[in-house]
Amino acid sequence: MSVEILDGATIVNFMEDEEAFNLQICDRFAHLDSDHDGRLSYGEMLKELQCLRFDHDLNGTVDLEEFKSETKQMMLAMANGMGFLPVQMVLEEDSFLKKAAEWESAKLAA
Repeated sequence: MSVEILDGATIVNFMEDEEAFNLQICDRFAHLDSDHDGRLSYGEMLKELQCLRFDHDLNGTVDLEEFKSETKQMMLAMANGMGFLPVQMVLEEDSFLKKAAEWESAKLAA
């Protein structure tokens, strides 16, 4: 875990960078897809699916587009709730918010 300072703009800008956001989505999806079939079964996403509805077409699996769409909606909701005042947060190393903070730091350093 690490402590980062971020705001809603950090999250929104990260998601608007399609290449960076898609890379993180694909990495996380691949990590969850333990049988490498290109779909997330309920077993593979049990904890996430117990409280969220990622399976939009109700076919019993979550494909990459459903995963990306739902993740984007959650991150936008966090950004909207956070607003545009910087907030100091403790983030898990592999979280999307941590990836957004790292993305912003890399952009500022360039």
